[in-house]
This record gives sequence, structure tokens and C-alpha cells, in this order.
Amino acid sequence: MATVNIGGSTGYIAASTLTGSSGDSNRTLVLSETDITATGMQVFINGAYAHYGLDYSFSGSTITFLNAVFDQQIISGTYVTGYSTSTDTDYCTPDEVWQELDGKDSDDISEDRVIDAIQAAEGLIDTKTETSFKAITVSDEMHTGDRYSLDVSPDQLDTVGDSGTRRDNMFGCYKNRVKTDFSPIVSITSLSVNGAGPASADSWTELTEQEGSSGDFYVEDARSGIIDFLTNYPRLGKRSWKTTYVYGYDRDSTVREVVMLFRVVNRLAILLSCQQILTTKSSGSVFDSSMDVKIGTIEIKSGAQSSRTYLESIKPQIQTLWEQLSELGIEVI
Repeated sequence: MATVNIGGSTGYIAASTLTGSSGDSNRTLVLSETDITATGMQVFINGAYAHYGLDYSFSGSTITFLNAVFDQQIISGTYVTGYSTSTDTDYCTPDEVWQELDGKDSDDISEDRVIDAIQAAEGLIDTKTETSFKAITVSDEMHTGDRYSLDVSPDQLDTVGDSGTRRDNMFGCYKNRVKTDFSPIVSITSLSVNGAGPASADSWTELTEQEGSSGDFYVEDARSGIIDFLTNYPRLGKRSWKTTYVYGYDRDSTVREVVMLFRVVNRLAILLSCQQILTTKSSGSVFDSSMDVKIGTIEIKSGAQSSRTYLESIKPQIQTLWEQLSELGIEVI
């Protein structure tokens, strides 16, 4: 996947390039790529953050601005390309989304459309929490050893001591604490250190995890992704150490805190999915029928305004769920 600027190398476009006339609502911008979703998309109008579902919608390759946009304004932001098609959903199911929309089914909203909305919601949740609420394997994550990425564990200081001298050579140091790029760690599949110099061919030595029967490294804090080397310390320099590991959360866990997390994530995914479905309907592209649709007490006309009341009503619920994740120890950006 790759991050692309709206407007390419300039990083912005003039609103005069949008469809429609200055001051109109529902003006559109068609992006050149097709393998994108609303996941991770950020849009700014004159530098002010535009809220997905309230200020703009997205479908296919088209951004639709729901409120008045004037030609003299500037549109900027970023989006991510390279999303692959999948029918997998993890945080909620299509049935849960249909049920939230007053018991609808695939005859009312196609399953493909609902799955797209769920996957976009899952991507947004992962992006804002910088983790995943499912198990994801990271293969051969490569790390440089330097003063910023290597540290000394407290027990290393207590047992070995710190001479206070710098150890900036390529072939060994007492700094033994490292951190993976993603967390929490579910399991370590492999961890290796490189014994070769920076300009030489790699010489990897695979280490064993200390789980009570001897080993070279220990997962000190799985939640934060912290690993302590017990021997065979990583050297300083490029391609110092690498690891293959699984991070995220075990969905079969019976730990009360994890179960509570899944419940919050489940409800959040349902509401975010419904938000996307209703918003995109405003541009006439998500529901199978181009006719107006009535979902229980929510009647969606051809424009965005008639669905705004419902979208506003779930906005505080969504905000509360983000706050609950924070209260459960998940950092939300």
C-alpha cells in the first residue's frame, strides 16, 4: 500500500476543479486510482479537517463534498492505495450491520456493499489505535541498532553495570532492550541477530525464546512490544536484528479486559459501517436501488440532508466508544 497526496506533487487542488458550481453542495472529485477505500483518508478544506460522513462521502474513486464548497477554497489531504478485495470481516458481521439498520438483509443492501463498509470501519479503527484487534503476522521485520532504538533493561544495569562509556562499535554492546514496530505481541515466531558488518553479506543467527528452559531473549512486555536480549546482544548499525511475530489480540481470549475491548470494538465497527452506508447512499452509490430507501424510521432521500439527523445522532455514540477504548488502555490518535 502507498500513501498519495490529493493533488499529487503539489499536495492540493483548487476547489474550482470540482464538478458543479461555486457554492454548491455535493460537488465531486474523482481520484485517478481505483484500489482505495475511505480507510485512512484525510481531507482538508482550506486547512480545516473535513469529517467523513458529515462533510464528505467516498465511493469507488469519488469524493463527494456534502456541504457548500466555493471555487476559491483549497482541497488537500491524503489517501491510501493498494487495498485488495476480500470478503473477510473480523470486528463485526454483515448480519449485525443489517440488524442495526432495522433488520434489513441482502435484498435491501447487497452483502458486498456491507462488507466494504465493515472493512473500511476496521481499517479506520486499526489506523486510529495503531494496533489490530485480530492476529496479524509480520514477517522479517528489519531493525537498525542505534542509540534511539536500543536501550538497557533495568536488570541488565543491575547485574552488568554501566561504565558510562559509549559503545558505538558495530560488533557488540550491552544494550539489550528492543521494541517491535507493532504491539501487543501475541507470539514470536523467530528472532535473529546479524553478525556481519554493515557492508558485508548478512550472517543471521536465529535465537531461542526463554520460556523456562533456557533461551536467548525474553518478551518483557508483550503489550508494549518490548523484548530483552539475555545473550547474543544486537550490534549497532543497519540490519542489526529481525523478527517474525504475531501481534494484535487473541479473539478467543477469556481475559476480562480483552473481552471488554472486543465488545467496544464490535459496537464501534457496526456504527462506523452504518455511517458509511448511509453517507454513501446520499451520493446514490451504495444501495442496489437508485430509488429512495427507508430503513425503519430513517428515510434517505436522494440528497445528504435527510440522512444528516441520523448521522448526527450516532456521532456522540461513536465518540463515546473511542473514549471507552482509551479508558481500557488503548491509545487513540
